[in-house]
Amino acid sequence: MPEQRSKLAGAAQTVLVVHLPTKLVDETTDPVREEVARRLPNADGAGVVLDCRDVQLMNSIGITCLLQVQDLCRKRRAAFVLAGVPAPIATFLHQLKLDRRFVSLPTVEEAIAHIDAGSRVG
Repeated sequence: MPEQRSKLAGAAQTVLVVHLPTKLVDETTDPVREEVARRLPNADGAGVVLDCRDVQLMNSIGITCLLQVQDLCRKRRAAFVLAGVPAPIATFLHQLKLDRRFVSLPTVEEAIAHIDAGSRVG
């Protein structure tokens, strides 16, 4: 399995941007959760942006992964934002009424700026 891609971003380098795989399913979710748990900064202004632009398929395990990452962020008092969610995935989240639960912005850059502006929503 390829290594999970992530980077620190934002004005203070406290925003962890994790690039999600094309398929967020059973065999790809553990690396995502582990990356966030390992690399999320323990600092004021910290946050996680999940870069969803390449996601083509997400099953119930993928949804659970999003919820678990969001919960980890909440416990660490860090912001959580989805970025670049493709229309079919956005429709899927809407059908599950999860679009109300997740902050979602069009681009990674907007998500980073949102967190840098001090948002703790999500």
